[in-house]
Amino acid sequence: MEEQSVDFHLRQALSHLDAALDKSIRLIHDNQEEKQIVGSKWEKFLGEFFGMVREKGKQSKMNLLTWISFPRIR
Repeated sequence: MEEQSVDFHLRQALSHLDAALDKSIRLIHDNQEEKQIVGSKWEKFLGEFFGMVREKGKQSKMNLLTWISFPRIR
């Protein structure tokens, strides 16, 4: 049951990221001057995400990034 919950939340996260990517692309397509602003938003998001992974790892005393085989990501 807990595994399904993880799957559900990851699917939801992907859906939201897909929508954010589409919106980002439309914004920049319509106005190239938005590129820096949108890029900054993505940098902030990714920084917060990796910061959260590091913090949760410290709290749980686990290196969460070792769960992922980065060479297999395509």
